[in-house]
Amino acid sequence: MTLPITPNTTCDVYRKINAPPAAPDVAAVSCYLQADWRGGLETSERDPLLTWTHVMLINVSIDIRDAYGGQGVTGAEDKVYVPDQNGTSFKVMFIERVQRGTAHEHKRVYLDRLKPTWPTNEL
Repeated sequence: MTLPITPNTTCDVYRKINAPPAAPDVAAVSCYLQADWRGGLETSERDPLLTWTHVMLINVSIDIRDAYGGQGVTGAEDKVYVPDQNGTSFKVMFIERVQRGTAHEHKRVYLDRLKPTWPTNEL
């Protein structure tokens, strides 16, 4: 399966119990990342625990885990670092499978950017 859009960056994925400078659990994931602050705020009016700042598209085969447990319960989410473990960190809030059964089946990952170290040339 391929993404419906050309990737514009990469990321490293870390499980809840792992963090840089350790090796990532999933390294060098090709992805398309886009800011979506407005969308995250408008949608999260229903549940403030599901606020996101960015949306990332990745291949459906990538093992990535979100924070959403249903009924407002969150926890055990992965973090991603863009473009790698030395970059900007994001908490994975929610994942949905998109275009199932097509040549462009992929995962849409809703991310909440964590506070970067300022000044930064990252996101």
